[in-house]
Amino acid sequence: MTARYQYGNLRIQKRKKGSDVWQFRWMENGKPKSVLIGTLEKLPARADAERAAEHLRIKINAQNPQQQFHSVTVGALIDRFMAEYAPKHCRKPTQRVYASLFKNHIRPRWGMEAIQQVKTGAVEDWLDTYPHSRQVKVHCKRLMHTLFTAAIRWEMLEKNPVDLIRQSGKRLKIPRILTPVEFRALLAQLAEPLKTMVLVIGCLGLRVSELLGLQWGDMDFLNLTVRIQRGFREGAVYPTKTEDSASILPLDPVLVDVLLQHRARAVYRTDSDFVFAGANGTPPWPDTMLRDYLKPAAVRAGIGAIGWHTFRRSYATLLHDSSASLVVQKELLRHADVATTLNIYTQAVPASLRDAASQAVQTLWKN
Repeated sequence: MTARYQYGNLRIQKRKKGSDVWQFRWMENGKPKSVLIGTLEKLPARADAERAAEHLRIKINAQNPQQQFHSVTVGALIDRFMAEYAPKHCRKPTQRVYASLFKNHIRPRWGMEAIQQVKTGAVEDWLDTYPHSRQVKVHCKRLMHTLFTAAIRWEMLEKNPVDLIRQSGKRLKIPRILTPVEFRALLAQLAEPLKTMVLVIGCLGLRVSELLGLQWGDMDFLNLTVRIQRGFREGAVYPTKTEDSASILPLDPVLVDVLLQHRARAVYRTDSDFVFAGANGTPPWPDTMLRDYLKPAAVRAGIGAIGWHTFRRSYATLLHDSSASLVVQKELLRHADVATTLNIYTQAVPASLRDAASQAVQTLWKN
């Protein structure tokens, strides 16, 4: 006998305190099941509760052959994606970014569309005419591709409508790059410990999360190396952005001297302590430092607008302008597409990497 498609049912559950809630009920293996969908305050209309429960219907009917006869909306797919896929595969900051993109951009346009009715041309036309920055549109396209890939994995679709979309990711504005003169002018406007932070991030080309994730135990001052193996973002420690981002980088002797001086001043200096710990032992908030100290210093130095990623871009430009090979440049920047990367456990830093990194330090700091 063919199993019946379960629609389940919604009812309002009264509560003694707080807003009443919507309860979704269904049968599983002959036993009643239920889950709370949300409050009446958040979902005032039954239609709102029905949409919120749609991804549950998808899940409980996943093995039902009649599932193919019932359309699934993009909104329901988004709900399932955020409930099942995102917690397993995405960091919390990434989940928040996804939630924002879905809420502000993708759901308003596509939420009520059946997933089978989402066509390549329609999505491409939407992206072409959507009145937002190119960066936002690139993020939307990538997230929609990930979303529909999940639908294929869940056997809800056979092909991804975003696969064939053509969209340029080329920047409309040239990224800000600091010259060595500008870099030294900025350093002159900074007090410690921000001065040392900027010197380290500028001379190693780190991401700001990697800078804040540095611990003293990562430093090998005897062998002049530093191990990049974690990031610190929004109050939590994470692995590096990609596996290739985890690596050993060379430390120029000038940079070692600066770090040793910083350690002598630091309150937190054990191997497990963060190199740039705040008063409570955890790294400071990068956005706060950027707003309150770094940007005003850049204005005083006559440089203009900068961000934390300005230093990584500037470092990349220095490497490009040096005699370092393309392979050396990419290894020092630890990009994900590098064919060969350093073995962080057994392999020493090649001389070619050390020479290129030292040249960047000499250019930024000594000249």
